[in-house]
Amino acid sequence: MTQTEQTQPQGYEPETTAQKRARFEALAMPALDVLYRQAMKLTNNAEDAQDLVQDAYERAFKAFDSFRPGSNFEAWMTTIERNTYFNQYAKAKRRPKRANESNGEYDDWDIYSASDHSSEGLKSAEQEYLDGFAPAEIMHALEALSPERRQVFIDTAIDGKSYKQVADEQGIKIGTVMSRLNRARAQLREQLVEYARQRGYGENKDDNHRSIERSSLFANREVAKTGDNSD
Repeated sequence: MTQTEQTQPQGYEPETTAQKRARFEALAMPALDVLYRQAMKLTNNAEDAQDLVQDAYERAFKAFDSFRPGSNFEAWMTTIERNTYFNQYAKAKRRPKRANESNGEYDDWDIYSASDHSSEGLKSAEQEYLDGFAPAEIMHALEALSPERRQVFIDTAIDGKSYKQVADEQGIKIGTVMSRLNRARAQLREQLVEYARQRGYGENKDDNHRSIERSSLFANREVAKTGDNSD
C-alpha cells in the first residue's frame, strides 16, 4: 500500500477527469476575455489569438494540479498563455504578424506595442529608443533571455506589475525578482547597444550605453540586500 493510499480518508474516491474538467472550467471560463485580450496584443490577429487561447487553455488544464487553490487563477492562466506564445514563437522560428491596412499583407509585429496599455508614462524615452529598432532585433533580444528572466522582465517592465505582485504570482522572493530583472536589463542593454552601434545611433558604444541607461526601462536598480542572488 502506498503512502498516498494510507493517508486517504475512508470512503475517498479519486476525482474523475470529468470532475476535474468541470472544476477547471468553473475557474477558467471567467478568465477567457482577459486571455483573448492578451492574445490579441501578442498576435494582433484574431485567428492566431483564438488558437493561442485554445492552446493555453489546454496547457493550463494539463497543469491544473500545480495550481495552488486560493491563489490568483487569472494571473496563473495569463502567465501560461504568455509562455505558450514565446515557446511557440521560439519553436516555429517565425515572428508574429499583423495585417497591413493598405495592402492586406502582413508586417512584423513589435511585441513592445503591447506595453502601451500598461505602466503610465512607459511610452517615453525608453519607448522612443526602442521604436528605432526593428521588431526582429527586439524579439531576438528577448528570446536570448532565459525563460525566468524574460518572464520577470515582461511582468515588471512591460506589464508594469510590482515586484511583490510578480513574486506572489511566481512563488519566488522579491529579491529573486529584482535579481532576475536587473540581469535581464543588463543582458538586453548589451544586445541593444550593439544593435545601436551597427545602426549608427551613437558615435560609440559608450554613447549608446548612456542613451539606454537613461531609460527607466533599462535602468540599473540595486538588488535588495536580501541575500538572494538566484536568477
